[in-house]
Amino acid sequence: MIKNVIFDLGKVLVEFDFDDFYTALGYDPAKRTLDEANRPILLFEAGKISKAIFFEEIKEIYDFDLSLKKFEILWCSVFSEAKEMIELARKISEKYNVFILSNTDEIHFPYIWKNFPELHFFKENLMLSYKLNAVKPEKEIYQNAIEKFGLNPTECVFIDDRPVNVNVAKEFGMRGIVHQSFICTEKKIAKILTM
Repeated sequence: MIKNVIFDLGKVLVEFDFDDFYTALGYDPAKRTLDEANRPILLFEAGKISKAIFFEEIKEIYDFDLSLKKFEILWCSVFSEAKEMIELARKISEKYNVFILSNTDEIHFPYIWKNFPELHFFKENLMLSYKLNAVKPEKEIYQNAIEKFGLNPTECVFIDDRPVNVNVAKEFGMRGIVHQSFICTEKKIAKILTM
């Protein structure tokens, strides 16, 4: 019996697009990717390097001369809400426990939480990589999240846009949905939950 629905944040509840970030740094967005900074991003999201070290590494990779404060503004300028998904999650929260399990960092998440108050119905049910000291798809983050909230994985549905993340959740015994669009996810959810 499903009691808990766990949502990824980025590309599920919140959209992001780094084109403006690259443009502001003077680059053609078609020629730059986050993959270039994969190592420091994942370490920062796992809470394993400080904000100061992350900033210095990103500054070196993308070769810019900005203050930390200006960088933070740009780093957070990439988000917009996925309104239909947020509304679906809110509706689900009326009958089920809802959680966020996200790879995020200490710059991005406080910004999102402050600027998208419509997410606040999740309350304290937050499984954040930088606080759990691991990132998806590492098994450690799922284990830490399950233990933090005392969840039975067989009572959970996990929704994420990345198949690899969903597959690991399934290894723990969760039901999994790969999010591709609001319409597809809504249909898949309706087959699992009693709304």
